[in-house]
Amino acid sequence: MKIVSLSPQQFHDFVSSHPLNNYMQTHKYALVMADYDYTYDFIGYENNGEIVAATMILSKVIIGKTKYGYAPKGFLINYYDELTLKAFLKDLKEYYLSQDYIFIKFNPEIIIGSTTKDQKYTMSYNGNVRLIDILKDNGVKRRLELKEFDLIEPKFLAYIDLKKFDIKNIDRNFRKKIRKCLGSGMSLVTGDVREMDKLYPFLKTKRPIIYYRTFYNSFDKDKSIDLLFIKIDFEKRLTHIREKYEKEQLLNDELNNIIQKDPSQGNLIKKMSSDRRLDVLKDVILRATEDLKKHKEAIVGGALVIKHFNRVTILASGFDRNYKGLNPNHFLHYAIIERYKPYFNYLDIGGVTGKFEGETKYKGLDEFKLKWNPIIFEMIGEFDLICSDKTFKRLIKTSFIEDEFNKHLDHE
Repeated sequence: MKIVSLSPQQFHDFVSSHPLNNYMQTHKYALVMADYDYTYDFIGYENNGEIVAATMILSKVIIGKTKYGYAPKGFLINYYDELTLKAFLKDLKEYYLSQDYIFIKFNPEIIIGSTTKDQKYTMSYNGNVRLIDILKDNGVKRRLELKEFDLIEPKFLAYIDLKKFDIKNIDRNFRKKIRKCLGSGMSLVTGDVREMDKLYPFLKTKRPIIYYRTFYNSFDKDKSIDLLFIKIDFEKRLTHIREKYEKEQLLNDELNNIIQKDPSQGNLIKKMSSDRRLDVLKDVILRATEDLKKHKEAIVGGALVIKHFNRVTILASGFDRNYKGLNPNHFLHYAIIERYKPYFNYLDIGGVTGKFEGETKYKGLDEFKLKWNPIIFEMIGEFDLICSDKTFKRLIKTSFIEDEFNKHLDHE
């Protein structure tokens, strides 16, 4: 068996049928990262003329000629074939050591546990856990997650099963907010790369806008990315709110007549509740009227969505905080679910902390995602294949590795 270089087409042909294939192990993603100061290789592992493993390795210079490599969500190999895995890791290490690499970082997309609301978010682990020991036995170091979102990719991911999704099973308060959005002038519309500047201000990100433009252009070549926006038509919204106000006014008049005949406590409470709803609707009408004076419609939220095989992934999303009270983020996620559920099996809504009790700085993020009633998957984690042990230990004593792999992370 030997390490071989693959063409983009050879790499694509192998990974497209591999069970661990993902959008980060593609030529499209390599092109994105090439604009982000990385070079890349498509590596195969050949056995008697047959490719039995492959990976895309991103590379960056550390200092002088020394480099590190990163296989995002790779390697694509049968981790249970211990003989092939051992040989592959040994040969990969030697191959990159000869080119002055210090280490190869990788974070396989392997699920070791899962949980749901019905399990009270207590993780149930599967047989993949033993792969951790198999990798360690082959000299690979596993990086521990010392704090939330401490790894390049989140260790805990929230997935919505699109084929089983039912709005009745999500948080009751979320259902009310979504129903308020429906029919009130909000809609999901598509955009293209020329409109990336409309999405970018909504994102809490350390990455420059050019990153997202490059991402879109690369993945749009085979139509595997969508730029989506939440648009509000303020004229429709105003009409909708006025209709609600008129209905509430009719109810209020009826309740007023009722208490003239029967001023019971129950009827008085109903009348006061209706009065409060009218006051709220008056305020909403005033706000909607002011919004309509400024513009007929506005973009209030958006997302970049990757489409890959049987799942879709929200790569980035955000909303205009000036319209937070209209719940654009709730509508955005619901509209994305409805858009893709006829065609895909799962929606990846991103990382969570895995710590669902007590206070953390990410409590709001966790709560928002958990209220969609997702499956929470725990991934196997992040590993380093050390090519030069001496130099790696020296780097560990500095802040280089931590700084390098955390400077572009977006989790807030």
